[in-house]
Amino acid sequence: MQPPLNDEELERLYPHLHPDERNELEGWHRGWITKMFMGEATQEEYDAAIPPYPDPHHPEKEDDEEEEEFSLSYEK
Repeated sequence: MQPPLNDEELERLYPHLHPDERNELEGWHRGWITKMFMGEATQEEYDAAIPPYPDPHHPEKEDDEEEEEFSLSYEK
């Protein structure tokens, strides 16, 4: 795994966050990546997870995906 991003790199990625929030978000991502490498989580679980702070780089569910999940859970 690549080394953690430094403060300047994190500031470029997340200019809208406070430095402590940037570090927490970096740790959140690294935790998920570690879980995926260890086979403890899947890419789908990571994509569906909600970051602790707004992250424009994290995939978001499309509206039609959310509607499909709702309709599937409603049918059960």
